Amino acid sequence: MKSKRPFNKRYILSFFIAFSLIGFISCDDEFSTDTVKYVRGNIFDGENFIKKDFLIKDGKFSFDSSLKANKIVNLNGKYVIPPFGDAHTHNFDDIDQFDSLYQAYINEGTFYVQVLTNHYSRYQIIKDSLNIPGKIDVAFAHGGITSTGGHPHAIYETSSLDMGWRAMLDPENKEKIKNSRKVATDAYYLMDNLQDVILQWDEIISKKPAILKIYISNLNNRAIEIESGNIGTYGLSKQVAKAIIEKALKFNITIYAHIENVDDFIWALDNGITHFAHMPGYGGGYGKNNLNDFIIPDSILLKAVEKNVLITPTVSFVKYYAQAWNGKEMAVDSTLLKEKQDFLRNELTRFQKIGINLALGADQNGSTLMEEIDDIVALNVFNNNDLLSIITGSPKHIFPNRKIGELKEGYEGSFLVLNENPIAEIQNIKSIKMRVKNGFILE
Repeated sequence: MKSKRPFNKRYILSFFIAFSLIGFISCDDEFSTDTVKYVRGNIFDGENFIKKDFLIKDGKFSFDSSLKANKIVNLNGKYVIPPFGDAHTHNFDDIDQFDSLYQAYINEGTFYVQVLTNHYSRYQIIKDSLNIPGKIDVAFAHGGITSTGGHPHAIYETSSLDMGWRAMLDPENKEKIKNSRKVATDAYYLMDNLQDVILQWDEIISKKPAILKIYISNLNNRAIEIESGNIGTYGLSKQVAKAIIEKALKFNITIYAHIENVDDFIWALDNGITHFAHMPGYGGGYGKNNLNDFIIPDSILLKAVEKNVLITPTVSFVKYYAQAWNGKEMAVDSTLLKEKQDFLRNELTRFQKIGINLALGADQNGSTLMEEIDDIVALNVFNNNDLLSIITGSPKHIFPNRKIGELKEGYEGSFLVLNENPIAEIQNIKSIKMRVKNGFILE
């Protein structure tokens, strides 16, 4: 996260962003309204590829062969799959990076994005460049909900004060960070008691967030973390978190919970949370840990399946969390990395066998979905069919009320055409020949 830029610069930049993105849509805009027939393609049906022609009419899929087409596109035996969705990111919150990240998402085939905490003020600048036919669709949580000194209050204010993250470890700077409110009610909300929930709820709802993000880190040790001055390691109290969950359920708003460990997961599960921004021990936990402490008991996993829980595992942190001091600098410790990867591999194998729903996202600001895909692939847990289903299925979790993520009659006409078969080799998802969003060809 970068510090907030002067408004005038942002306003001017937003104009150029909106203008530059026009180039991502084909000049032949009639593709979105004409009936276009795509022939000789291999269509992914969720399990395999089948040879099947299809049409895009009014921006939607149709397999009605009686329809007359204005245009015909020969796919020459290429492979058609749904586009991807980044279910956990903090991208599009840095105006200077907007254009490059937008292009990166288009290039890799990610048309749907979920931003789990962002500055509302920055959203106001870029919102008109998103969520319209032919453009990337993004669900924003807006400010994250935490407590004073918790995560992400500490990290947002560290950035706003132009300090490096290590400032949170400096006793002299801790109080300055903890007392700072530069981006309060913009990037985060502080709720230390039930009165704070009552006073701030209307403002949160007025911004119309697509989802909410609450931070419940180290719940059972929260008092100890606060007393020890460990800012950034904790979040909401149980009492306040429960009040927020109850309000969100009444408003029918989905909550994603940031958690750290199994106790956090169990408490959230027992109190109505079904969407998790992380798995317990994501990335194998920071530094050296007893990884057995992050293993979810079978009985709890069964309960999670019964409640149709969704987890974004965010395994990409493993390469950052496996760093150790080598005498000169912080660097990846190969032994630590292997231990953490083994833990992640074992837990994800259990998730798969028991039927936990997964959606992918790297939880980054500056890199895209492909980082998480590559790190998931490297763990060698899922076969290529399952990987393809998870990768293309993530959009359905970001926008659950829309007909996306599958190539079916009446579904939105968004898809990717690949040169090579991704079931034969999953890296073939990068061999994109054509990108189509709501009937628009994006090239």
